[in-house]
Amino acid sequence: MITIFSKYVFQNVLAMVGISVYILADTFFISMYAGADGLAVLNLILPLYGLIYAIGAMIGIGSATGFSIKNARKERTDFHFSQSVLWSLIASVPFMLLGLVFPDKVLSLLGADEGLILLGGQYIQIILLAAPLFMANYTFTAFLRNDYAPKVVK
Repeated sequence: MITIFSKYVFQNVLAMVGISVYILADTFFISMYAGADGLAVLNLILPLYGLIYAIGAMIGIGSATGFSIKNARKERTDFHFSQSVLWSLIASVPFMLLGLVFPDKVLSLLGADEGLILLGGQYIQIILLAAPLFMANYTFTAFLRNDYAPKVVK
């Protein structure tokens, strides 16, 4: 049991290190292109991305946990995955609408001045419009891990 647990923990830690390396690389290239103002925009937007991540993770992991519990009890489980994807899409609609209609207002609400709004408007719009993809990703990841195949997700 400890071996299986350790395998899952180790692979999740590696995944988090991978995300950290991605953010570090993103930060490096943004700083090379846009300097300190680019980093300011990135730091304003990252908490919003964290919120998108948290909602997607709650939906995906919660649904996958419900699936595993019912699967162990030999109960009906065929609806968990589709409901998780559907709720991820529903939960992402407000973010997409904000990205389509008010990306500048969102940046302003996060504390950006006029210069930062001009610099980060497209970046926040892309992040907000991609919210369904970010959220659904956590559903796919959680269900793959519950399929006793954690190595499939890299």
